[in-house]
Amino acid sequence: MIAAADARRGDFVAAAGLMVAALLLGGGSANSPVQRMIVEMVGVLVLGWFAVRGWRAPGDRRTWAALALIALTAALMVAQLVPLPPGVWQALPGRQIIVDVLAAVGRTDTWMPFSLDPAGTRESALFLLAPIAMFVATLHLDRSAQMKLVALVAAAAVISALLVMLQAQGMTWLTIYDAPHATKGKGIFANKNHNAALLVLAIPLVAVLGRQPGLLRRIGSPLLVSGMAILFLTLAVFGALSRAGLALLPLALLACVPLMGGFNAVKRFWKAIVPAAAALVIGAVIVARSAVVKETLDRFDASQEGRYVFWPDVIYAIKQFMPWGSGAGTFVPVFRINESLEAVHPTYTNHAHSDYLEIALEAGVPGLLLVAAFFLWFALTSWSRLRGSLGTPAFGPLLAAATGIAVLLAASAVDYPLRTLLLACVFSMLAAMLASTAPFSTNQAK
Repeated sequence: MIAAADARRGDFVAAAGLMVAALLLGGGSANSPVQRMIVEMVGVLVLGWFAVRGWRAPGDRRTWAALALIALTAALMVAQLVPLPPGVWQALPGRQIIVDVLAAVGRTDTWMPFSLDPAGTRESALFLLAPIAMFVATLHLDRSAQMKLVALVAAAAVISALLVMLQAQGMTWLTIYDAPHATKGKGIFANKNHNAALLVLAIPLVAVLGRQPGLLRRIGSPLLVSGMAILFLTLAVFGALSRAGLALLPLALLACVPLMGGFNAVKRFWKAIVPAAAALVIGAVIVARSAVVKETLDRFDASQEGRYVFWPDVIYAIKQFMPWGSGAGTFVPVFRINESLEAVHPTYTNHAHSDYLEIALEAGVPGLLLVAAFFLWFALTSWSRLRGSLGTPAFGPLLAAATGIAVLLAASAVDYPLRTLLLACVFSMLAAMLASTAPFSTNQAK
């Protein structure tokens, strides 16, 4: 009995350790390789822990379907690194420029991998280690332990929101990651859009924590505390200077209505809600008159948005490498080959600023099929889990998880949030919560 309890405690320590590492070090970019390597190494250790412990996670066909998608994604990356005979890889679309270079040096008989940049593909494969480990670890936790992970993410989001407020007041020395653009609004990230995505997805997480036993219930007014935290996160979304964050904010706030008890909560806690509503109005007036919000809203009127300029070049490259793609992690060299003069800029373009376009370029039809399969899995699993949990303690946490996933999927249409380890691990945690069949105890929520 003691050994089993210690093992379960070890499972949580492994999962929480990886999440903490991602929250502290995973918000950077390619300019922070050491931090990224540390998170990846922690992911390897976590996978090693569960390999030694053996597979014990409960599951059903939804769970195994998710694991199958992970396996197929990993297999696709491995396949892109396998050396191919000259006649095979030279016949692949988009390889003519490589063929011409090798012909010039008399090496047309060289075996080459599918990927145009094997090093970039290996880095992309290593990137997957931490999110996969987070998914496996979360699956092995009971629901109480999963909610502790949710609390870690929510706490990190509140800290990031505080940094946004301070950065907006000119304290740019609080910027954690060095980046050549936008020192305001980045919080614990190197990119303000990624920070906004965390702030938005954290709103339903905070809402559901207010109805869970634990720290907020010891305070005495959990709904009031969570409501004030939601207000704080909402104001920080404006301060993050992200149009995508503002566009997704209504989705998160709408999810809070059932998560916080809806109309019944209003009737029950009206004495606490009245001052909270007053604070919301005062805060909205102050924020609406602030220069930060004006700067954010002015960005919607920008006459020329950078990604719209280079997206045609990305689409041209996608057509060039269809149906198989150029290989994971090859966006930068492939885009440079196809970049038009209109898109040339003093800074280089490191991503397509649309994960779906970048997947189409790097993984072709197989990658798009995997994306479509995940969307199908997400829709069916969300519908099944939420419909089956109506009126039970499971509904709130599952709805919060589904909302967080939806926020990140929507943000990926115009950005690349899941290419940061922090958000990739949060995404994996939420997906595992949705995939898990572990029961919620009757006193999990009121």
